[in-house]
Amino acid sequence: MPETPTLVSAAPAGDWSSIGQVVGNASTSEFSFVLKSFRSRVGDLVAVKMDVPSSDYRGKNPTIYVWGRVTNITRYNPFFPYEAAQELAEEGLNLRDTILSDSRDQLEATVLILGCTPPDNAKTVFPLTYPVQPAATVFYPPAAWAKELLAGSLTGTPLQVGTLIARSDVDVNLSADRLVSRHLAILAMTGGGKTVAARRILRELIVAGYPILIFDPHGDYLGFSQKQALFADRKIKLFFPYLTMSAGSRSIVEKLIAKMTQGISDPQREYIAELMAGIEPRAGTPVRQYIGSLLAELGSRISAPRDKRQLPTMYAVRRALNQVDQYLSRMELTNDRMRATFARKGLTGFDQLPDPNGSPEQIIAPKQVSILYLGGYDQLTQCTIVSILMESLFEHRAAMTDAIPPFATFIEEAHTFIPSNREGAEDAPSVDTLRKVITEGRKFGTGLVLITQRPSRVDETILSQCNSFLVLRLVNPKDHSFVRSVMENMSDADARLLPGFGPGQGIVSGQAVRFPLLVQIRKDDDLMFTELGDENFIEQAQKWKPPAAAAGRASSREATKKLAAIPTRKAKK
Repeated sequence: MPETPTLVSAAPAGDWSSIGQVVGNASTSEFSFVLKSFRSRVGDLVAVKMDVPSSDYRGKNPTIYVWGRVTNITRYNPFFPYEAAQELAEEGLNLRDTILSDSRDQLEATVLILGCTPPDNAKTVFPLTYPVQPAATVFYPPAAWAKELLAGSLTGTPLQVGTLIARSDVDVNLSADRLVSRHLAILAMTGGGKTVAARRILRELIVAGYPILIFDPHGDYLGFSQKQALFADRKIKLFFPYLTMSAGSRSIVEKLIAKMTQGISDPQREYIAELMAGIEPRAGTPVRQYIGSLLAELGSRISAPRDKRQLPTMYAVRRALNQVDQYLSRMELTNDRMRATFARKGLTGFDQLPDPNGSPEQIIAPKQVSILYLGGYDQLTQCTIVSILMESLFEHRAAMTDAIPPFATFIEEAHTFIPSNREGAEDAPSVDTLRKVITEGRKFGTGLVLITQRPSRVDETILSQCNSFLVLRLVNPKDHSFVRSVMENMSDADARLLPGFGPGQGIVSGQAVRFPLLVQIRKDDDLMFTELGDENFIEQAQKWKPPAAAAGRASSREATKKLAAIPTRKAKK
């Protein structure tokens, strides 16, 4: 009988069970063992009790527990050779009609060593420096021990995201402090569960009262406002982009011109500054209204120039201002349509986005979630809004003025806002802004959570700055290789699991957890948004009827065709 690990009063209780024996060559990083049938699965935590040399090599050899995660299991039957299978297939025989055995399967599991602990404290983990003993007994640890092992390095508020894939009785928690300060990337293909994972993390942060800003291009998170009752005194606010002027500040117009145009020369920039200096904006003045005032003044100057040599510069400035005005006009029109569409679904309560320079506290506040819906806008407009807003908020944090508290920003469809160079990063104004935030945000309490279904299209420098990763199902080979390049601690065995994950299953690793783990994300059914579900376009097309005016025009066209088809009588000679 294998020796069961001895529990002391300081260790968590629970029953240990033997599930196999170590075989083959064992090292300080990996070992294999023959597994009893139906006693473990890939992703399970296992432990081996063994002695290691004392620190001075003269004292009593201390006993430790070596902890590992099952990364692979192979199954074979030595009593059923290939030749027998070939013969059965060729002759069409039933295995039961032969003397061959189909019940002598052997399971061999490969284990990645996570570290080792003293026998009385699963929280204190240190690296293994002596190889695992062959023929040692492998144990299946109780849930209490596994939980203590995983929770040992968590500081501050834990965020409960799910359980181990192989053990529903062992919770997986993330360190909230490390998540919001050192950035997280959630990577998964469509349908892989990235939005479910993001909602789970959001829920935990909302309960903790942490300030949150969400950039939502598709409306995936708007339904949080419908679940306000689930979050007690927390505020969930919906915003649509609406840019206004701050008192005495004209920088927003300069930023719009720089980000929405192909760029202007130094003389043109100086002329714009001189033009704006003569028109003082008032707080709350819409940016388009202020640009209209600039265009009116510029038109007067062009019609009666004091120096005709400045006409080329004035024309260039007018083109730039008109281009910005057209972009903003399109944005406002989309806003009107968006609000009308969501109002028909019962989702109301959208507010204009407050001025991030003059009123940042209306966007970022304790116990508040601010969701900025960006649906319907082209990529340039979305990136410009994100760039301007994040620049302003980050400047408030970097200035240490206490205008706003630390906050976390969730960026859905991150490949839109931080595309790689081959995807056109030069056309996305938000790239430089978010690169600065993710590089320096840790010092100023400005964390990012990047969510994308195409990680290979994201700027590699920015994604590699994330200290934690939650990777769910990925099938695209380019995404596989890219994730491996930015995740230093992803093993080959873990990478091979990515295509086979089910919805909500994945690998979490980095500073937010103690070890890389296979996790089953908890699905929050009470946060499902029924009114904002997938559209049934087939049903809509089947029930669609043209408007009355369009139907009238169609009838008129049909009548014209019928008349044209009637043969005309030839005139008599």
